[in-house]
Amino acid sequence: MTKYLIRIFIVVTLLILKLSIQAQQTTARLTINSGGSVNFYVNTFDKYQNGITYNNWTTVTVYFIDTLVGAIPTGMLWKLDVKAMAGNISGTLGNLNLNTIELVATHGGGPAATFSPVFALSAIDQSLVTAGAQTNVAVPVLTTVNITYHCGKSITVADNSLLGKTPDYYAVDIQLTLRED
Repeated sequence: MTKYLIRIFIVVTLLILKLSIQAQQTTARLTINSGGSVNFYVNTFDKYQNGITYNNWTTVTVYFIDTLVGAIPTGMLWKLDVKAMAGNISGTLGNLNLNTIELVATHGGGPAATFSPVFALSAIDQSLVTAGAQTNVAVPVLTTVNITYHCGKSITVADNSLLGKTPDYYAVDIQLTLRED
């Protein structure tokens, strides 16, 4: 049986936009703790037919504080977006649609945030997390975000099974962007 290998590399971007004229001080850090590279080894008929899920494969932490002069916290919230860096998952013999990969983020601890339901990977920014509360200045507790990946599972996309697709080594880079919400 021929094998598929779909590889995802994660690129991190921090984008903090300031639209006010107050003297604000923003500190933002997005750290990949684990799962910076995801490899889907599709090497059995069951995986071809039913897909693969990697639960909480990527774990990132968010440190986000926005203060006015004098360390007075503002009400600014943060969000974490994801997008593919290409229009498809490319292989040497062909391409797969981005929606072959579906992902979802869950709360792993720390300040409150809103987590999106499962969605298909796209080349357009989509929010994994919105309305993220700031890290407490006095006692910095980071927000932990766990990302689960589904490959060929057809959770939100009808019939994105790998059956009938050309066996190959496929790859796509995805970008995580931490920004003001």
